[in-house]
Amino acid sequence: MSRTPIDVYRGLTQTRLGDDVAGQIGTVVGKFSDYIFAGQKLSIHLTRFVSLCSKLVSYLDSRYVAGLEDLTIAIDILDHLTSTTKWWSINRKNPGFVLRPRIREPREFMKSIGGLQVGSDTLNRISTAADKLARFMEEHGVSEPKLREGLCEVLVSTWVLLSAFICKNQGRTQTAENDFEVAYDFVRVLLFYTPLDDLRALVASRRIATNPILPKAANVSFSNGFDRKLESSMAARLEREHSEMLTQIVSSTPSVSRNILTNSLKLLTQLEALSLGYVRIEEEHYEPLILASIQTLEKVGISSDNLNHETSVLALFQRLKPDESANERIALLARRFEGLMIDSTGNRDFLLRYARLVPRLISLLILIIGTSTTGDGPIQDSDIKRGLILLSRLLNSY
Repeated sequence: MSRTPIDVYRGLTQTRLGDDVAGQIGTVVGKFSDYIFAGQKLSIHLTRFVSLCSKLVSYLDSRYVAGLEDLTIAIDILDHLTSTTKWWSINRKNPGFVLRPRIREPREFMKSIGGLQVGSDTLNRISTAADKLARFMEEHGVSEPKLREGLCEVLVSTWVLLSAFICKNQGRTQTAENDFEVAYDFVRVLLFYTPLDDLRALVASRRIATNPILPKAANVSFSNGFDRKLESSMAARLEREHSEMLTQIVSSTPSVSRNILTNSLKLLTQLEALSLGYVRIEEEHYEPLILASIQTLEKVGISSDNLNHETSVLALFQRLKPDESANERIALLARRFEGLMIDSTGNRDFLLRYARLVPRLISLLILIIGTSTTGDGPIQDSDIKRGLILLSRLLNSY
């Protein structure tokens, strides 16, 4: 759903940063104050970009004072643009961010921007776009002159920053006119088309992968007796009987979807066991921990009825049909989780030791998507984003 440019510009000029936000922005971007880019300190451009994104999130949430949670999302947007590639491929038809794995350290990438030259064609296009925007806002009576001027300054910094990011991604040292064109289109999609849940999902994916509870839960082991009970359960039997139906969900990693229920229950019982202080799950823990796991899903609005009856489980299986892009996006998300986990734990061998953690996490995500989606259509990118938000909320409940 698109948003009217006049309403967005008016909303951005009317929204202000909360008192606690301004100081936090300075803390985040202050480390870049020694770098000069496009005639100003790099920290000034970054401050304007982060302020714009913070205000946008606040405005989209129908608030006119941006808080720390809005700033968190804004910083995650900046992190996404500086640590991944191909982020500019969003368009009006597909305005959602593709949650790709990190390929670089964002701080070093931002510092390297200081060595780029902004081409004259880029500067001319930015100047023309700023003048056009100023006239547009004046003609439509958007706010007062000082606030309109401030928004133009913010967008000039945003355009020049994104032009540089695109240029650097492509291995060039001077921006070209097309860099501005791509940056300009990206900003329009971000302001007028990208859903709020999409921006929240950026934060959710990071918080999920870096949640300190996951490494602790992964260290909880299962006894043979527990495994035997789970393998003889209705969930495992239905997975075996309908494996062909399930493997299409994440064809790149069949074990993720073929064992969607048992994978999810294992991770949930590990989390439940951790909360009770267990380091090993014994056979006698099976019934209480499985029951507690299913009840925990209700904390994020997922009814236990989805998993308690064979007919409801089969109905769930039938809903788990991805659209053309969902399979690839889930696979990219899994790689994103892996990279963030390695960064947060500081241990490159972490995933070798706990190789089943990410597959179980993705299975739980798919289960949440399937049980929280009411329509009969295929799983879409927007469903994945809502699932990430719910999964983050679920992990935070422990």
